[in-house]
Amino acid sequence: MKSESFRKQALCLVLFFAAIAAVFALTRLRSDPAKKQAEFVVQQLLSCSSAVEQAVEQAVDAAAPAGSEPGLAAADTDGLYAFLQAQLGDAMTADCLDKVMANRLPTRITALAGQSGDKLVPADLTLKKRAGAENCYDFSAALLTATDSTAAAQVSGTITMVKEDGRWKASAITLNL
Repeated sequence: MKSESFRKQALCLVLFFAAIAAVFALTRLRSDPAKKQAEFVVQQLLSCSSAVEQAVEQAVDAAAPAGSEPGLAAADTDGLYAFLQAQLGDAMTADCLDKVMANRLPTRITALAGQSGDKLVPADLTLKKRAGAENCYDFSAALLTATDSTAAAQVSGTITMVKEDGRWKASAITLNL
């Protein structure tokens, strides 16, 4: 009798642990680490407007000849590149970082902040996996002013992720303002 009771308890324990293992396996299958990293990159890129503006202003002040007109176009990109590499270098491939700089995405976002005269913060960020494209996500977000949360701009774009050195990194970003 005792051995039968023991077998039932052992069987229940085995089934219990099998059920827990199945739940963990399903949860792990549902999580999308590439999407989580993509969300982080987009969030960081969209929320760095005030820091980018300061980096651009410092670069312009250092590089602008006396009497020249200040502005984003005159900025020395070395300082801005160093800033972005420090902020997002571990989350982007080197090629992606170069393309972000070539397309002037940070300064375009900063220009939106300049129009409102306030720091912009992203809100309502959504990422949706693009059908037929592996590890590519469409995103959209509202950029709100930090002081009163009024809508300053709506942005959208795509981000493609690759696994490099065991980590998910952005390999391409497009941004529509």
